[in-house]
Amino acid sequence: MERPLSSSRIYQGRIVALRVDTVATGSGRVTTREVVERPDTVAMLALDEDRNVLLVRQFRYAVGHDTLEIPAGTLDCGETPAEAAVRELREETGYNASTLDFLLSYGPAIGYCTEHMTIFLARDLSLAPLHGDEENIRLTRIPFERIYDSIVQGQQPFEDAKSTLAVMLARARGLV
Repeated sequence: MERPLSSSRIYQGRIVALRVDTVATGSGRVTTREVVERPDTVAMLALDEDRNVLLVRQFRYAVGHDTLEIPAGTLDCGETPAEAAVRELREETGYNASTLDFLLSYGPAIGYCTEHMTIFLARDLSLAPLHGDEENIRLTRIPFERIYDSIVQGQQPFEDAKSTLAVMLARARGLV
């Protein structure tokens, strides 16, 4: 167990903050911990009536190229994960989901980040566009089986863990 002694926010951005905490370890040693403060997030594995997964292709500055991933985004203040999932799905894909199945809630980077992500399976889709951020997102549909098979064969179609995790959980739970 570590006990915080002091905390200093050294950066405050639009979607992340960085703080440095001085802590006393269980053995009494004093050291520092760097913590990225980030809002909680949601991600949705959206399936259409033909069992295609709705994926978004967008440029990700941190990796320097376009990526293919499931729709995701941050919770707005006071929003539940389910409410955020419905809003983000509409903003990023133009579809509403009548059915949201909870898949998992977890910390994607618990060693240094406060973010908590909730993943849903979104089904029974209907067209319902909602204007979102200024992101340049292109919608792509790929059959669920093709994505699942490529993951199982080690031919990773995604660079992010949330997309792979959502596909594997949906299959493991018998939802797809």
